[in-house]
Amino acid sequence: GTMLPGRAEDLEALGVVWDPADAAWEENLGAAKAYFAAYGTLAAPVTAMIMDRPIGQWLANARKKNGLGKEQVRAARRAAALAAIDPDWNPDWPVGWQRHYAALKGAVAPGSVVGHVEPGAMVNGLDVGGWLVAQRDGWERLAVGQRERLVQLGVRPPEKPAAVPA
Repeated sequence: GTMLPGRAEDLEALGVVWDPADAAWEENLGAAKAYFAAYGTLAAPVTAMIMDRPIGQWLANARKKNGLGKEQVRAARRAAALAAIDPDWNPDWPVGWQRHYAALKGAVAPGSVVGHVEPGAMVNGLDVGGWLVAQRDGWERLAVGQRERLVQLGVRPPEKPAAVPA
């Protein structure tokens, strides 16, 4: 806090790293951007690697309590950076659900809606057809946010059969 700002800027221009933890976090953030560009989500499996970085484990750690740091300002800044890449980076539902949703969304042409998807239809190694059947069958158990996302893709809950008079 005693260095003249001009000197600090000169040192930063030379690549001086003031905080190695922040520098590593920024490098991982770059890997997160690359992962999102490739898969359309930050709901990476824990084993996911990109740019020689264990991005899946890094994101799993970031989702944990204090995973973005104990300092509130830093944690909020980091959360905002991840949300700028993917607003659903830390969903209120299981990350696996978000991963399947993103795979299905990526398979639908922009402006189109989901038609019939046969169980066994694979996208990014995920059976989105079987997953979609399970979502329709369990529609009532889905969170409001999950239903909203599916409706945006044109997925509708299953029709309830009409009551047959006795």
